[in-house]
Amino acid sequence: MDPNPERRLQSDWYSPTRLSSSPVQFDFPGDRFIPNRSLMDLDQAHTLLTRRTQERSRPRIDDKYRLKLDENLNLDSEGRPFKMLVFRGSPKSSRKSIRHIDEMRRSEDEALYYAKKATQYRYFPKSEASVLDAPNIRDDYYSTIMDWGKNNLLAVALGSEIHLWNAKNRSVQKLLKVDRANDYPSSVAWSNDAKRVAVGHQCSEIQLWDAEAFKYVRSLEGHQKRVGALAWNGHILTSGSQDKSIINHDVRVGNSLISRVRTHASEVCGLKWSSKGNLLASGGNDNLVYIWEAFKIGSSHFLHRLNDHRGAVKALAWCPYDSDILASGGGTKDGCIKLWNVQRGLCINSIGTNAQVCGLEWNRHHKEILSGHGFSTDTLNHQLCLWQYPSMSKMGGLKRHSSRVLQLAQVHIIVLQQIKLEFRLLDIKLCNPQTSSPLEMIDILQSPDGLTVMSAGADQTLRVWEIFGPPKRDNSRVSELDGLLSLKTSPIR
Repeated sequence: MDPNPERRLQSDWYSPTRLSSSPVQFDFPGDRFIPNRSLMDLDQAHTLLTRRTQERSRPRIDDKYRLKLDENLNLDSEGRPFKMLVFRGSPKSSRKSIRHIDEMRRSEDEALYYAKKATQYRYFPKSEASVLDAPNIRDDYYSTIMDWGKNNLLAVALGSEIHLWNAKNRSVQKLLKVDRANDYPSSVAWSNDAKRVAVGHQCSEIQLWDAEAFKYVRSLEGHQKRVGALAWNGHILTSGSQDKSIINHDVRVGNSLISRVRTHASEVCGLKWSSKGNLLASGGNDNLVYIWEAFKIGSSHFLHRLNDHRGAVKALAWCPYDSDILASGGGTKDGCIKLWNVQRGLCINSIGTNAQVCGLEWNRHHKEILSGHGFSTDTLNHQLCLWQYPSMSKMGGLKRHSSRVLQLAQVHIIVLQQIKLEFRLLDIKLCNPQTSSPLEMIDILQSPDGLTVMSAGADQTLRVWEIFGPPKRDNSRVSELDGLLSLKTSPIR
C-alpha cells in the first residue's frame, strides 16, 4: 500500500481514480475512437505500461534538454502532470448535450413529415360547385366555344350569340348576335389585356370587339372557311381555319395580315401560344401537332412535326412550370394524352384514355392536369379526369355531364411582374385621390388565379369546378409545426 496516498493521487492526476475524487464533476459520454473506460481499473494497466525493468541508454541527448522536453509534454501550464487523450469528459455546464439537439431535430423532422402529409392531401370533388344553363350551345368538336379572361369574365358562344358571364357577381350580358344566315361564332378568345374579344365565324370572318364598351371594333380577313381556333400573343392574333391555314394578324395596323402558313393537311382545330410567347403549338384534323418558333413562323419552317397521334388534335396545353413541356390530346380514334419535350421533339409520356380528349388544363398549384372527354366506349365517357404529372397516374374522375364534354376553360393568370406593377399603380392612385378610381385594378388583383375550371357540355350546361384549389390543411398540425420552428434552433455541427 502506498504510504503517501496524497502523492499517488498527484502523480496519477489523469487517472480515473483521480477524476472520481476531484471536486469538479465530469461527463463521460465516450467517443467512437476513445471509448468510455470510467468503470475500468486502469491503475494497474498504467503501472504495467510505465514500469521499466531496465534503463535504456540515452546517447547524445542532454539531460537538461530531456528534462525541458518532459516538462513541455507532460506538465500543464500550472505544473501539474498532463496526458494527451486522457479519458475524462468535459466539465459539466449549462450547455445542452448533442443528444438533446438530435432529439430536437428528430421531433422537427416528425412534425414536418406529418404537416407535409396533411398539407398535400388532395381530393377530387364529388360534384360541381354550380351549374349554368347554356341553351343553343353547339355540339361541335372543332369549335372553340368559350374563353375565360383575366378580368374574370367568361365569353361563351351560345348559338348565334356571344355572352359574357361575370364570375364575381354571376351577371350575364350579351356582347353580340350574328344576324347572317348560316353563320355563327365558331371560336372566341380574350386578348392578353382582357380589353378585347376576338370572335371567329363560320363564314371565315374574324371580328374584334371592345369588351368594356360592348362595341364592334373591326374585322380581320384572310381565311376562306370556318375559323375554329384563335390564340393571342400580345398584339398578335393567330387564327386557324378549316381552309388548313394559320394566319398571324397584327391588330395594331390596318393591313393586319403579317404571315400565313399552310402546312397542315386538314383543318386547324387547336392553337396555343406558350407563356413566354416564343413558341406556338398547332393541332389539326390530320392527326399532327406542329411546333413553331415565333420569329420563323412566317417562313413556314416549323421547329418540330409531332406525328404520334392517331386522331384529330384539338386539346393543347403548355405546362405552367416547365416551358419545354406541352400536353396534347387526340380525338376519338386516338384517345391519348401525350406529353412532349418541345426542345427535343420527343414524346416523354403517353396515357391511353379510351375516350375523345376535348380539353386539357394544367393545375398551376400542384403538378396535375385535368382532361375533359367526349365520345368513348369505356368508363371515361363524358368525364373529367385528374392526372398526376409526370407519372400520369389517374387521381380521380367524375361523370356529371349527360353528354360529352366539349371544352375546358380556366381563368388566365396575371404574371408576377404585372401584379407588382398593378400594386405600384394602385398605391399611387390611393395616395392621390384626384386620379381615377382604382376599383378596376382591385377587381383584377382579386380575380381567381387558376383555382376554378369551367366545363362546357353538349348537354347545354356549363359546370363550375373548384378542382384546382389548395389542399386542405390540418390547422392543429400546422400550429404545432409553427411552434417548433419558432422555439427551437438547430446549430450546425
